[in-house]
Amino acid sequence: MISLLICSSNVMGKEIKRDPDTGMIRVLYIGTPFQAFSPYPFFRIDPLLSTTPISGLAWLEPEIVVRALRLYLPRTRNDYTKYDVIGLDDASFEHFPPNTLVWMRDTVLDDGLGFFMGGGSGSFGGAHGYPSYADTPLQDIMPVYCLPENNGFSINTVIEFDDEFIKSIPWEEYKNHNVFGFYNVVVLRDGAVKLSELRAMTGGGADPGWTWWDIGEGRFFASPTGFRGSVGAGTTSAGVSFIYWKHYPDFVSNMVYFLAGLTPPSDTQLLYTTRLRFREVDYHRQMIVGTMEFISRFGASSNRVDEKLAEAEDVLSRARGFFVDLDLANSLEEADQAILLLREADELALRAKQTALFWVYAIEWLAVTATLLLCGVVLWSLMVRRRLYREVSATRMKPM
Repeated sequence: MISLLICSSNVMGKEIKRDPDTGMIRVLYIGTPFQAFSPYPFFRIDPLLSTTPISGLAWLEPEIVVRALRLYLPRTRNDYTKYDVIGLDDASFEHFPPNTLVWMRDTVLDDGLGFFMGGGSGSFGGAHGYPSYADTPLQDIMPVYCLPENNGFSINTVIEFDDEFIKSIPWEEYKNHNVFGFYNVVVLRDGAVKLSELRAMTGGGADPGWTWWDIGEGRFFASPTGFRGSVGAGTTSAGVSFIYWKHYPDFVSNMVYFLAGLTPPSDTQLLYTTRLRFREVDYHRQMIVGTMEFISRFGASSNRVDEKLAEAEDVLSRARGFFVDLDLANSLEEADQAILLLREADELALRAKQTALFWVYAIEWLAVTATLLLCGVVLWSLMVRRRLYREVSATRMKPM
């Protein structure tokens, strides 16, 4: 029955899912949001995405995962319809509340949500003791069958360059970043689109890489390689080289756009440049906030910095608005203006920091100098003027 719900996006297309009030794509991301090697930092910066992060990585302590799921996971089926795209990134379902996977499946089929799954020990067929999704409701909507198998270092080769999603990404330099250290072995289902193939570096046949299909009213994207990068194994570690690819942010953001039914602008270079500006904006803001937190400990005034930040925030708000409307040229122009204002705010913050530190150094110098002078006076009085004792001219032996 599920197979009857499959439809081709090239023929029927998919209804666009966006927040009717803001125009943003609402994403529920369960995985590794607070680690450096994760797609979440790029989701957070993308002006078109409004992302709710939940720590659900298979390797996290169960107490952390259970607490995060209890606090932030939607509690009813209707709550899931308040999102446009759901993502599981190496997230095991063993700690999910009852009915969670059923609600996820049903909102994809009936409400048109997009869904993506990133590979790992807790994904697809599972590994290292984590359970498989093969016997769960999510298997009904996956473009692949889950197998209890995984493979090591492999090369992921794109094979379908005419696909709508693949065409939205500049693939320059990708061949320098296509080595992964782990992937879940899956089997392609009839009607699914295979975008890439994985070949183990030890030899053997090809396995499905990135795949997708339209199912019911929704869309599912499967990435057996995952989206994270592990640390410490050099350039060939799992995802590290991929996540350092210059167009990695374009890949993960455009994937979410695609799952929401939104076609990214055709000018891929302009889209890349505009996103890069927003990352620069985020970098400058974090630097300024860090400096202001430092100087606030010394009671220094930050009024001028606050005023400049407010001015930059107004410009940045316009830049985000243009981006949501996919007016990239105006968005880039406003983002450039915001960066100039943030640089001015950064200079003001540094001056305030220098002023605060000047008085810190001055007080410290005065305290040290005063202590030195006091010690000098005491030593001079005792050793030179000898005020506490006098030299005698003669001594007498006291009789016993």
